[in-house]
Amino acid sequence: MQIAEGHIQRVFVVRLEDGEQLPQAVETVAREKAIHSGLVLLIGGARNGTLVVGPETTIPKPVPMTRIFADGHELLGVGTLFEGANGPELHMHAALGRGDTARTGCIREGIVTYLIGEIVILELTGFSARRERDSVSGFDLLNLKD
Repeated sequence: MQIAEGHIQRVFVVRLEDGEQLPQAVETVAREKAIHSGLVLLIGGARNGTLVVGPETTIPKPVPMTRIFADGHELLGVGTLFEGANGPELHMHAALGRGDTARTGCIREGIVTYLIGEIVILELTGFSARRERDSVSGFDLLNLKD
């Protein structure tokens, strides 16, 4: 287990326009505002995209199981934002609903906003954190060690 103590610094509120994409929009805001660590909350709608809904099998280096969705869905997400090899990286899990069907999972590039996307970013400071490639899982995992 790794633990870091820090503080909430700035707070950003972002309104996504119809057609803007996640996670790209959040990562762009982070680059423009020099946010290196943060908590991200999202509500709104999504018209299509891809979710990772689990591993195909539970092994140390899993193959992601994905689901593509289309048409308008209600969207609720929570994520973390930390620096990675190519700048700020959003790791967000979301719940999507349409009619009587609901899905949850990890968002992937290309989730398209449908009409409304409201985001709150709480900037976190006072500690050192980075996403680094883990050789066992193949994922970019959070590293809190200095």
